[in-house]
Amino acid sequence: MSRVSSRGGEPAAGHVHPTVDDRLVAALSEPVGGPVGSRARARSARDSQDGRHGSWWTPVRVLLGLTALTFALGLVVETSCVSARWSGDVAYSHLCTSEVAESYTDTGLVEGTWPWDGDPTSLDRHPVLEEPALTGLWAYAAARVTHVLAGAPELSERYAVSADALARDPDIRRERVIFVGVNAIGFAVLALLTTWALSLVHRRRPWDAAGFAVAPVLVVTGLSAWHLLAVSAVALALLAWSRGRAALAGVAVGVGAAAGVWPVLLLIAFALSALRTRRVREVLPCAVAALATWAALNAPAFVSGRAQWERFWAVAADRGPDAGTFWTVLDGALGDDAPTHATVLLVSWVLVGVWVAAVVAFALLVPAPPRVSQVALLLVAGFVLLRPSFEPHQALWLLPLAALARPRWRDLLVWQGSVVLFAALHSWWLGGLLDPGGNGPPAFYWLGIGVHVVGTLWLVACVVGDVWWDDDDPVAAERRQPAAPAAPPVSDGSDGSDGSAQVTTTRSNDVVV
Repeated sequence: MSRVSSRGGEPAAGHVHPTVDDRLVAALSEPVGGPVGSRARARSARDSQDGRHGSWWTPVRVLLGLTALTFALGLVVETSCVSARWSGDVAYSHLCTSEVAESYTDTGLVEGTWPWDGDPTSLDRHPVLEEPALTGLWAYAAARVTHVLAGAPELSERYAVSADALARDPDIRRERVIFVGVNAIGFAVLALLTTWALSLVHRRRPWDAAGFAVAPVLVVTGLSAWHLLAVSAVALALLAWSRGRAALAGVAVGVGAAAGVWPVLLLIAFALSALRTRRVREVLPCAVAALATWAALNAPAFVSGRAQWERFWAVAADRGPDAGTFWTVLDGALGDDAPTHATVLLVSWVLVGVWVAAVVAFALLVPAPPRVSQVALLLVAGFVLLRPSFEPHQALWLLPLAALARPRWRDLLVWQGSVVLFAALHSWWLGGLLDPGGNGPPAFYWLGIGVHVVGTLWLVACVVGDVWWDDDDPVAAERRQPAAPAAPPVSDGSDGSDGSAQVTTTRSNDVVV
């Protein structure tokens, strides 16, 4: 006989059903029959204990299908730009601007140039691809595939044409569409991989991954840049850590850090988790694996063109208050009296350091150990809010963490709604569609920044509340589950588990015991 929890009548051995666990999902389920009944939950629990499923549509498969639909919707958003081949103002008015598309003709990728090539001729024609090492490798590979699909054009002939004329060539614009398509296929695989990993972090809560799988932010920004490389690596790192694979988690963090700096913050979350759960010996192999992986992925760029490799770091460190943060509003509102560029950089990074220190102290002092995803979200949120610049597609950094840290659709939609509104106003602002008359300030754009900041702070406040009063944390309820049967049967792995017998509890390490 299955054991039943004190919350929602959920059998301890079965999955937590979102229609029972989340009030908003329960309300939305009314038109299709309402929340799942107790008999269906009990039957699901018995099937899980027996190692079988009543339907081929397991939660993981459903989530993968939803991710595919979400990504397809994101492709539909791009159709206007595809038709116009990213020319004119269409990209700004239809919210389909793309760093991916621009990088093909604005850098040497169109000519098959190695991203870190120091050849003076290449540097005179095109700027360096200002992306992390793994992103550069990905973009170069995608460009090579594009050339094959475009009929293997003679790339050396392109040097006879000026870079500006080359970018306007109809055949090159067609290649740019192919380049975006090649990247989109890769991004779709990364999105599916992310959903798969997130659905397995908490064995009894696979549906939490829906916060990523059907996210409006994924629709609007998923194809804008290469952030899904780092996002998928972070999801795999969370999964590896939840299974006690510290070195493998470090490898995933190293991959993520090679595609974007922010995944390094996950190491702090892992270290705090290890301190609170007495797993300190796992910190060193995790950190060493992360550093070794990052170094290995950066080696080709560093060896072949150190000066060009350093360009990304220089640009990232020196970017001022040009978009998306309260620094942007301050800079525009004060005009000539605004803080200098150097002052903004210094103060912003000092504030980031103070935020990180505050999160570390908070995680160490709260009564119950916070979950890794909660600490990681708080750390990355500070990085997002306090840096001098922020663009809408960088909200993807928070998406996998938010799905696990606060699996409540009301709060996820509040935050994502603020990001989508900001993304629209940001795009229109870039296209000059929000320019006020009389040389006044861009008030609507500043409003979008304010909405985004408030929405992100809302998400932060919800997570802080869950950590401080963990009775409100839907995942912490797993701590209060009755013990599972002493000798549960071995799963065949079809439910996404690792197939090993579970003793006493079915909780992963991300849900701190």
